[in-house]
Amino acid sequence: MNGKERLEREELEDIIKFSEGLAFMDSNYYSPFLSNELLQNLNTIKGVPSYEAIQKALVDFNSCPENLQMYNEFAAQFNMIFKRTLYSYVNSLALDLSYVCTNAYTKADYESAEYAKDKARVEDFLLNFDYKKEFHNVLMNVMRRETYFTWFRKSKPGNGNKKMRYALQMMPQDRCMITGYWEKGLLYSMDMTYFMQPGVDIGEFDPAVRKMYERVMESPGIDYKPSAPLNKRTGTYALWADASPMSGSWAKLTNSR
Repeated sequence: MNGKERLEREELEDIIKFSEGLAFMDSNYYSPFLSNELLQNLNTIKGVPSYEAIQKALVDFNSCPENLQMYNEFAAQFNMIFKRTLYSYVNSLALDLSYVCTNAYTKADYESAEYAKDKARVEDFLLNFDYKKEFHNVLMNVMRRETYFTWFRKSKPGNGNKKMRYALQMMPQDRCMITGYWEKGLLYSMDMTYFMQPGVDIGEFDPAVRKMYERVMESPGIDYKPSAPLNKRTGTYALWADASPMSGSWAKLTNSR
């Protein structure tokens, strides 16, 4: 080091402190490079398929669905015919929206103040939720992966927005797992070790996700009940936590299964 055979005491102490910092570095280490990599990995499984591997994955698709997802991802990136076919299915839907009231029956119902307030509430939501863009993303991810895990988010007024905005936040797809059904869709659980990775800022997720993480960290173990009602869906298994649609979790699965 700089031609010296021995280190000075201060230099040695600096090296020890630096190594201790590396040894005890936690997930609060952030960088733009980590953020970029984490965003790319939210819904991407990297891998190069072979004929033998594809045959094996097709035979045992229930046990390792991520293998087929990986091959599908590979084909979408490197096979132009496959990619165009994928986009043709997704873009074939106009996603035009119309709504009909199902609990108003008389002229008086439609002229009531309650109906006017409900209609204004629905219109305000649709104006501030870009459903065409969001549902297009849902369709694309479902076509590529068969399942798609999201979280319904509400943004407060600010940053140029005068009203609350709504969106579907993409969750880390390989850290979520379908674990149940309810009358309006699917239920899933999430691996909380995702937030232990360097570069992952839990503040970028819904506050309900932070509560899930804190619940798991405070009492890790097995407290899992699949039949728990939605408002009490707080089960944990090791470091996995149940997500509730009442908090915003939302998953989509194709009808092929």
